[in-house]
Amino acid sequence: MRMIRRSAALPATWLLAVSLQAQESARPLATGWEFVGLPILTFSSDEGVGYGAFAQVYNYGNGVLPYLYTIQPTLFLTTKGRRDFVVFFDAPTLLPNGWRLDVFAGREQQIANPYYGVGNATVYDSTLEQPPDAYYYRYGVVNFRTYANLQHKLGSRPARVLFGAGFGRATTDATPYDSGTTLLETELAGAPAPKGNVNFVRAGVVWDTRDREIGPARGTYADFIVQRVDELLGATTSYTRVTGTVRHYHSFSRRVVLAARTLVQQSSGDVPLYDLATILASYKGAEGVGGASSVRGWARNRFVGRGIVVANAELRWRAVDLTVLKKPVFLAAGGFVDAGRVWDGTIKPGELFSDMHTALGGALRIGLGQSFVISVDYGKSRESGQLYIGLGYPW
Repeated sequence: MRMIRRSAALPATWLLAVSLQAQESARPLATGWEFVGLPILTFSSDEGVGYGAFAQVYNYGNGVLPYLYTIQPTLFLTTKGRRDFVVFFDAPTLLPNGWRLDVFAGREQQIANPYYGVGNATVYDSTLEQPPDAYYYRYGVVNFRTYANLQHKLGSRPARVLFGAGFGRATTDATPYDSGTTLLETELAGAPAPKGNVNFVRAGVVWDTRDREIGPARGTYADFIVQRVDELLGATTSYTRVTGTVRHYHSFSRRVVLAARTLVQQSSGDVPLYDLATILASYKGAEGVGGASSVRGWARNRFVGRGIVVANAELRWRAVDLTVLKKPVFLAAGGFVDAGRVWDGTIKPGELFSDMHTALGGALRIGLGQSFVISVDYGKSRESGQLYIGLGYPW
């Protein structure tokens, strides 16, 4: 499961040159090694300004498509307390017999991670965030984790099987910056802040008929994943998570595309606080409900629970095509509707369309070539407005 954080690099002139150079050198006939380094500069209402750097080292072998393997280290920090250093390894053609391997390892820290309680009806009261309790709806968490996945195509069908395993260790702090009182501290009532191991195995099936992986205009990308976290594997608690996601792309014309996503996830067992907001995917996992990867316009992880349903619809209009430095550049705009709901326990189908948390918004995309996309999204819910500046499409 390739989990990549959305980020944006905004030193425009320098970045344009580097990104176009990267696309030029990634042509099908590329051989040998290539190194690309980029600064990161992002913004979101949830995490403030993000900054750092990432590198991409590619080995194309003797001209292998898309590449033999890549190594991608990333350092990412934000003004609201994120401190991450991660490394991603992807090998589409390194292993024999058509097996694809990806590996992730890293340390991820959030000094002030959002927490509003568990369930679909949690209440946000801004007066509780006043000093000395400015972090009332926050807690600290540090994750050390690594995982690996193997994928293999199923015959001539546009389907793949996925097998994976991972190990993680999480520690939490009920009072970020040792400041005031927090909701989590109140709920713990003197008990120690939760910590533990998240060791798992997973299996799944992926169906992919998209015309392209980045910014598709038509096709379907769906996955169904079952993950088991178990004490027999060294985990602190045992639980099962089942996730199904369908993403569909419909082209009305060469310039107008409707992108839709429906996601259903059910967890059962003793899911710890620090893993409750996780949403699985075969590529680019999410969190929620709330935030850039689920329901834009609501604060990140505004609603969490063992049962999660998310639906998104985004109309994408490729408005302008330009040529800059003899390379293609495009401007696109669009609008979206996002909705989501959680359950403390099991999803109840009869409640599926009641008490949904919805948001409306607009999006701007600046494409440097076909694959490098700077995104700006603004979503508005009945509780707040949220701005996100990053890289790529949300799904």
